[in-house]
Amino acid sequence: MADRDVSFSSAPTVTRRIRTVRVVIVDDHRLLAQMLVDGLNELGYLAMSVDVGESDIPQRVLGLSPDLLILDAVFHDNEAGGLTVLQHLKQLGAPFGVVMLTGVADEIRQAEFLAAGAQAVISKSDSFDVVLGQIKDVLSGTDPMGANRREALARALAERDARGAGQSSVLDVLTDRERATLQALVDGNTVDEIAVVRTVATSTVRSQVRSVLSKLDAHSQIEAVAIAARSGMRPGVREQEVEDR
Repeated sequence: MADRDVSFSSAPTVTRRIRTVRVVIVDDHRLLAQMLVDGLNELGYLAMSVDVGESDIPQRVLGLSPDLLILDAVFHDNEAGGLTVLQHLKQLGAPFGVVMLTGVADEIRQAEFLAAGAQAVISKSDSFDVVLGQIKDVLSGTDPMGANRREALARALAERDARGAGQSSVLDVLTDRERATLQALVDGNTVDEIAVVRTVATSTVRSQVRSVLSKLDAHSQIEAVAIAARSGMRPGVREQEVEDR
């Protein structure tokens, strides 16, 4: 019998595209943000940064569909900037984790980030390699903080809240203008933005902020925002948006 060619048809090859893990960095320190982007890209992740000057950071980040957001705690002179963005994202049902990157050493503030839904808090005071390694830990499913650290922060926050029980009417000490200024901070506005919208001097708004901090016995804007949150004040819309309506 003459030889004949026999062709064998193999099963079709299925090519599966492995989705690259996407990381978004929001930090007002542009050099640090770029270093993190470069470092994460070298590790095989798809990293990109978003400028803190964006008019609507939560929507901008959501549009990028990240797997993880690295979020600065303080934007320029807005000490509550990062916390406000975190709160907005959680309200919007963001499906990704958020890691707070902060120079804040206060345990209560770090605990407030976790209570607001942050996946972890990483200190800027650590070396760049340590920071990058901790972000990598989060991406690989490892907790860079550890259970003991989390428990200590939760206890500190619980003790603070227990001491502050009954503060539901604490905002009553504020004048209407001071309350509006506090609401503007909760909404994520900076002092400069508040001044522009209200057509007043920046020094006037700073004076109102100082009065708010004094009356609430707060040491920073972020602490005042946290007090406001415990008292029932929630983020609404930025003052520019109200002005445009």
